[in-house]
Amino acid sequence: MQVYRIITEGDRYYSRLLRAIAQAKHSIYMMAYIWQNDAIGRMFRRALERKCRQGVEVIVVVDAVGSFALPSQFFTALEQHGAQIFMHHHFHALDWNWFRFLIRRNHRKIFIFDEKIAFTGGFNLMSECSRRLYGPRRWLDLAIETRHAGLVQELLQQFRDGCRRARRRIWAQRLLARSRNRAIVVSGKRTFHFAMSRYFKRRLRRARREIVICVPYFVPYGFYFRILRKKLHEGVRVEIILPRFFDVPFVGKVSFFLARKLLQHGAQVFLYQPRFSHSKFYLIDDYAATGSANYDYRSMVLNLDTLVFVRGENHRWQEFRNGLKKQSVQAKAQDLKTSFFVRLLLPWRWLF
Repeated sequence: MQVYRIITEGDRYYSRLLRAIAQAKHSIYMMAYIWQNDAIGRMFRRALERKCRQGVEVIVVVDAVGSFALPSQFFTALEQHGAQIFMHHHFHALDWNWFRFLIRRNHRKIFIFDEKIAFTGGFNLMSECSRRLYGPRRWLDLAIETRHAGLVQELLQQFRDGCRRARRRIWAQRLLARSRNRAIVVSGKRTFHFAMSRYFKRRLRRARREIVICVPYFVPYGFYFRILRKKLHEGVRVEIILPRFFDVPFVGKVSFFLARKLLQHGAQVFLYQPRFSHSKFYLIDDYAATGSANYDYRSMVLNLDTLVFVRGENHRWQEFRNGLKKQSVQAKAQDLKTSFFVRLLLPWRWLF
């Protein structure tokens, strides 16, 4: 049974989302980190307004940091049609709790229709991912579409968790509490969930052949850096695929600095050339994983994030991996060289 369909083109992804919205009969649940006030964002808002008029339940959760540029009245008409709109954290200039607004974010991208079909991955609702609107320099991204009953229910639980946190201030105020992210593990028809950071560590510790990490932000902290170095010394192949160009340059420089250190221990580092790659996927021996989580402390501990592990479908990810590498160059130490300023940022990399 095919657990999910892999989607790598923004226009195709948005088209399938819009089709799922049009076909929804009972409920539409949408959770996004970035929802922009552009052609893509307004197109989805209009589609949801039509479904509200048809009596379909619509719930939207948006992160206040990722969607900071949204006008305050952007969802007003949608609310008037009966949709429930929740903002994860609110910025109040005179409130000293504003730091929490910046630290703990809802980075999940989960879209569920009639509790039967779900989408998750790295795509945000914005024109930068559309070739039609942004051109050939559009972002490269990755998402999955699934009708696997167990996986849909697990994603639904993560959506409801995000709703609860956005509804009640007490959830947003627990700055020092862990986000309690759950890794979803799919094995045939069965689905399990485990603490994300703990399960990810277990998979990395048990790696015997290869570890492949393709992320836009490679900022490993503590264990997540040491385990890669240890595995390299044990003879495990470690391959890191990063974008050549970054949307946040200083995070890119830190990523290069840390990747260069692992290169010195034998890791292979590839730089994707054509455009910014926002794709997130992992291969660890027989397991493949994707979602919204980067390889950093923020995704594992601070943010609300999603990571789906599937066993035994690596061949499908190998095709995507090989396609990336064909458009990448294998980095040498000088390609990853950074300035001394980057060293000053390292103690703060858990905030990136």
